[in-house]
Amino acid sequence: MESNIREQRICGLLGGLTYVSTIDYYNYINRMVNEALPGHGSCIHIVSLNVFYYVKLLEQNEWSKAIDYLMEGVHQLVNSGIDFLILGSNTSHIAVPRITECYPDLVVLHIGDTVAFSIKQKKIHKIGFLGTCFAMKFDSQVVQRLIEHGLEVIFPDEEEMVRLNDIIMNELSFNIVTEESKKTFLKVIQRLNDEQNIEGIVLGCTEIPVLIKQNDIPHVLLFDSTQLHAQLAVDYQLGRQSIKAVLP
Repeated sequence: MESNIREQRICGLLGGLTYVSTIDYYNYINRMVNEALPGHGSCIHIVSLNVFYYVKLLEQNEWSKAIDYLMEGVHQLVNSGIDFLILGSNTSHIAVPRITECYPDLVVLHIGDTVAFSIKQKKIHKIGFLGTCFAMKFDSQVVQRLIEHGLEVIFPDEEEMVRLNDIIMNELSFNIVTEESKKTFLKVIQRLNDEQNIEGIVLGCTEIPVLIKQNDIPHVLLFDSTQLHAQLAVDYQLGRQSIKAVLP
């Protein structure tokens, strides 16, 4: 038992953005570690930030202050002795350049890399991307990472973006799930499939999987960024995956 624990790398999870997806990360990671090492859980350190303060900074275009706030959590995790870091939301990846500058030797498992790796394994090139208004931009950290992997990224139209963002921020972030909101997401996915000939959809906000599952729209391949990110974390934690294999 003791040897298995020591063989694990210590995972640092920057969470709270939101608590809903942080719970999912924690559940996914521990379940998968337990499946690999029966009788064991994950060696994981979590810092939970205040999502309301963070989102307020984003809405005010205070990007530098938002990154400073994220870095406060990163500093706590690094000081706790973690071996690698995952950021538990898509938008928080705005801090990746600062993190790599401050901690050049720290392994950061980028959510964009893990999603792109899974997409490329399916021999897919053209994908739709759903997320918050902050994430559904060509210059967002996650979308840029997907493009670096050679993928073509398609977004919803402006009106759809506003509606999806509203559902994420005002419902899913509080674990509120309604049939009406599910139908809205499915309608957007279906339109992108029909009009843009996408080959799959990235659920590019870690709260969306609370609402949408693959069996809700089985004819369109969904890429759950939360689950894929958690899977990479476990594979790296247990020494089953090389980081170089998932990089652009």
